[in-house]
Amino acid sequence: MLLSTSFLISALVANPVLSLPSSAYTFSPYPSSTASPFTPPNLTSSTQPSSPNNFTTDEPYLEVVHEIYNLTTFPTGVAVDLDNRIFINFPRSASNNDVTLGLADSFNTTVAYPNASIQTCQPGQNVSTCFVNIQSVVIDSSQRIWALDTGAGPAQTNAVEYGAKIMSFNLTTNEMIDNYVLPYSISANGTSINDVRFNLSMSTAGVAFLTDEQGSLITIDLASHTYTRRLFNTSVVAADELFVGSFDGTPFYEWKGTKRSHVEIGSDGIALANGNLYFAPLASRRLYQINQTILANASLTDTEILNAVEFIGQVGSYLEGFTADDQGRVYMGTAEQNSITYFNTSISSLSNSTMLNGLNASSTNTTNRGVIPASDLEVAPFVRSANIQWPDSMCIENGYLWFTTNQLPLQGTYQRNDITKASLPYKVYRTSVGGAGPAV
Repeated sequence: MLLSTSFLISALVANPVLSLPSSAYTFSPYPSSTASPFTPPNLTSSTQPSSPNNFTTDEPYLEVVHEIYNLTTFPTGVAVDLDNRIFINFPRSASNNDVTLGLADSFNTTVAYPNASIQTCQPGQNVSTCFVNIQSVVIDSSQRIWALDTGAGPAQTNAVEYGAKIMSFNLTTNEMIDNYVLPYSISANGTSINDVRFNLSMSTAGVAFLTDEQGSLITIDLASHTYTRRLFNTSVVAADELFVGSFDGTPFYEWKGTKRSHVEIGSDGIALANGNLYFAPLASRRLYQINQTILANASLTDTEILNAVEFIGQVGSYLEGFTADDQGRVYMGTAEQNSITYFNTSISSLSNSTMLNGLNASSTNTTNRGVIPASDLEVAPFVRSANIQWPDSMCIENGYLWFTTNQLPLQGTYQRNDITKASLPYKVYRTSVGGAGPAV
């Protein structure tokens, strides 16, 4: 049966009286934008950035690194390479953008990546070789860049045959390395792939883990091109019935003209840390984990997979993009609080002052491989600001957490009469994670 555990939550706003700096920051290398920081109560100086209190940083609080000035071209995914090149994708869920995957070539412009010709499938072209609708972009630990294609264009409910896929490219030559096309038996069954993470130490060449907004998790063995859909139609990957969240203090619904309905987005955010996969349905406030090896084991039954899922708990917000660093910290977009929160997964990160249920850094637990059990995970604020307008996706590179904001609930799909209330520019930010690198 599904494991249910208690969950310890740190209040996102523990102290209503918060200090703000006396003067605005001037950010580099792009000084045209500034952001006034929110200072969490666990920091002693209002001039310090908001960071987990077990590491220090002297970087600016919240730095705008890119701006987008096309109202219908909003960003979702972001990936950053070792040279700090910023890759951004622009989904075609609502409009047919000319570019669905781009590389920032200035503070407010992008160029098509890897080239212009791949951005749109031409009549008669094999859609497995071109972009239909890029929803996410990720750079793996081998420095390959991956584009996740839902395979469904504007106003399309299901993916076109051979359209749902993940494609990898060489960051030096920009040439395609490999292409993993979801079997139509999976993609045609109401699948809407949303995000992907890679563990290259598993199997022969690694395993890709994908979230499916229609309610499943998908694994791909990169060596054998074996695809497995798991947890389909189970509650752990499904939206809450009649879910209502809030955004900037306003209830959050879907609209078609004057007809209102509830948001029904299932499994969305995903991160890999310490051998576990952490995930959450978007239209909920629930958080789960499952062992990566168990999820990727094709010989297990669906019931056995479901029994291995652990319910971490309610987290006080619906959750968007996830990422993890090499210190075992998982970061989550928590838009209801205009924030990004985090939790530690490594027992070694604990001290006597952060003891949870008798667990601290000296605890030994071979069963949990030095990983904090689900019952002891504790969510805490990482960064909070009114500037964080729906932190959709994020990544970690070169000591920073990079994330997109796209005001998703203000887009036409979520507004009465389908009229967008989003305001330009959309922004990509970064903030320091104290020298941490991406999870591997």
